[in-house]
Amino acid sequence: MMRLITIACALTMAATAWGAQSTLAAPTPAKTPRAIPAPKIDKKIRLWQGDAPGFMKGAPAEAIVNERIKYVSTPELFVYLPDKPKQNATALIICPGGGFNHLAMNLHVENVARMLNGKGIVVFGLKYRTKLGKNDYVADSQADALRAVRVVRSRAKEFGIDPHKIGIQGYSAGSTVILNLLGHFDNGNPKAADPVGRISSRPDFAVLMCPWPNEKTLEDYPLPKNTPPVFIAHARDDEAAPYAFAVALDEKLKKMGTPERMFSVDRGGHSAFHYGDTTGEGVAWPDKLMEWLKEIGM
Repeated sequence: MMRLITIACALTMAATAWGAQSTLAAPTPAKTPRAIPAPKIDKKIRLWQGDAPGFMKGAPAEAIVNERIKYVSTPELFVYLPDKPKQNATALIICPGGGFNHLAMNLHVENVARMLNGKGIVVFGLKYRTKLGKNDYVADSQADALRAVRVVRSRAKEFGIDPHKIGIQGYSAGSTVILNLLGHFDNGNPKAADPVGRISSRPDFAVLMCPWPNEKTLEDYPLPKNTPPVFIAHARDDEAAPYAFAVALDEKLKKMGTPERMFSVDRGGHSAFHYGDTTGEGVAWPDKLMEWLKEIGM
């Protein structure tokens, strides 16, 4: 309840200050693991000055339903800093899941922020745009993810981040956002009027948790030769996101010569990697991820 009140108050203040509006639709909510104290949001960063590209007027106001954020039309980054910050730290932008109908920010961001902060990682929870009725939610969320990488890189010095150690992690629909990002990042536009637009939107690594194809095939997600290293976690009994899609993606990365790692478990379904569960094969994912990040120099 305290977590819900905390997020609700934060969103209320944001809506008052910025006139935030947004929208959403939802799949079956995932089981929330045991209660983990919600971390303090150290800073909130609005991604765009003024309305985001493709902003839809008249969208429903943001709301909290079953601890999920719905109707997101004003994208933001929620910053979680380590208690003992250090220079040249690794940053991880996390895109929560929710089928583009809502964002499970508490489940996929808040529950892991303290753990990652404890490892010296600066965490950014990405509140990207969701379904608002008539908006192009795929294009909107993709634009938000690309912008998020640029914004974090532009403010690397402020948060003690190595600008070459910025990763992005996604759960379920959040992984779909990342797959779209991986096919569209660029080095920045040197002629952009906005200084942030001149900065590279290529993440230095990507982490896909239970990647969900959103009724598309692997061919619908083209990957360039300079795709950054990718870590994939998936359960073989996941009925929401086909395991075969994750395997095909991993094989494609191998053929491309892209550094990759796949952590597979037999059981756990679509919630196999929810941090806070005390049992199950997927509980080891943080250790597996940290080992891999060390191997790739991140």
